[in-house]
Amino acid sequence: MADILTPALGESVSEATIAKWTKKVGDAVKKDEVLVELETDKVSLEVVAPADGTLAAINAGEGDTVVPGTVLGQVSEGAAAAASAPAAEAPAAAAAPAAAAGGASVDVAVPTMGESVAENSVGNWLKKSGDTVAKDELLVEIETDKVAVEVSAPEAGVLTINVESGAAVTPGQVIATISASGAHLSPSVQRVVSENNLNPSSIAASGPKGNITKADAIAAIGAASAAPAPAAPSAPRELAPREERVKMTRLRQTIAR
Repeated sequence: MADILTPALGESVSEATIAKWTKKVGDAVKKDEVLVELETDKVSLEVVAPADGTLAAINAGEGDTVVPGTVLGQVSEGAAAAASAPAAEAPAAAAAPAAAAGGASVDVAVPTMGESVAENSVGNWLKKSGDTVAKDELLVEIETDKVAVEVSAPEAGVLTINVESGAAVTPGQVIATISASGAHLSPSVQRVVSENNLNPSSIAASGPKGNITKADAIAAIGAASAAPAPAAPSAPRELAPREERVKMTRLRQTIAR
């Protein structure tokens, strides 16, 4: 078996997304034939077959995130393995998309406040249930009689609030949950979204399987800044004393001459 590996992606690029496989399990492939396309925030890369043979396994499906050195699949060298490879590897290939489809929820818990602080209260929520949040985006402040602590989103996703503002809470208590959203945000995209207070649900995604790329996030910043600012209301015009014209009497007309 020859492994199909994710290549080095270049400086400051730590991960890539699988855009498209050009072959399926069981297909015959030739050495240096393009098998899969990878996309990063900066470039697109093609990964080729390491040897002649049959594509025996696909370990990462389209839309999955991979890092350099990840084994994307395997090629069975020679024609002898062509008959057995589809039957043996098809279940594994089908399992990968199923595993990726599952979404998990992440708890948002009250942090530890320090000694002698046993009870806290929930301040004003900056988001409401159903809102899409970015990783590390500020959600709420927990207030005590000594300090106020900011609580941020541990992951990107959709927020569900369990404890409303003003309620008393204790350290470790779960006050909200975040359900993984359909769009995957890479670290670089999360950084752009959080630093510019962008709403991921309002960003037009161009990546595979609806993923938001860094270029999409940067374009959203440009669109927001290009939006016309609301016109400032004009200051009320100061009214001068009202003039009234009065018909002159004959005497006034004579004096005026």
